[in-house]
Amino acid sequence: MAMTKMILVRHCQAEGNLKRFFQGRIDTDITELGAQQIERTAAFLADEPIDIIYVSSKKRAQKTAEGINRFHNVPMKVDDRIVEINAGDWEGVVLTEIQQHYPEAFDNWKNHPAVFQAPNGENMAEVYARVSEALMDIARENAGKTICVVSHGCAIRNMMCFLHGWPVDKIGNVPLGTNTTVNMISFDEQLRPAILLENYTDHLAGLPNTREPFK
Repeated sequence: MAMTKMILVRHCQAEGNLKRFFQGRIDTDITELGAQQIERTAAFLADEPIDIIYVSSKKRAQKTAEGINRFHNVPMKVDDRIVEINAGDWEGVVLTEIQQHYPEAFDNWKNHPAVFQAPNGENMAEVYARVSEALMDIARENAGKTICVVSHGCAIRNMMCFLHGWPVDKIGNVPLGTNTTVNMISFDEQLRPAILLENYTDHLAGLPNTREPFK
């Protein structure tokens, strides 16, 4: 059987990234810089033999996936198990206000992400469970293929924690990639993962850095 390859891509810059509010499940438009990031990422992945793309239902992920797919014209499937963390009462709130009104939870988000939970939102263990299940299902259903998965920052951070073989308690060891960061993983016949590329950003050289310090 041919190797199964998975390409994980974080969505491009969207309005929430630019305006510094917590997006979570909110649907936001992409920015002009986000469109440039899509062009760079699509060109970088143009020669990858992508067979199928999985994407969350959020516009910022959909636009990123559509840009990548211009070079491939393959099926795109929505899987909301790979959607961003549900941040409850934090969604749509600027980060400076969150820091002021929820100092303990905000500190957890920055420094102790494994125990993070926004009021009325998901906890990190719930995110880890759903995204790890999704990844293994996607790999199993597409054995021998090259799969592109377009998702979100916190969701991909959990995916990479799982792919390293770490429990959610170790998620603090995984850096949060910038917009359109690329990760590549291979799976053997027993679906054991090996990380080929992690937090790759060379395709974005010359563009403004959108890496967030804590989001």
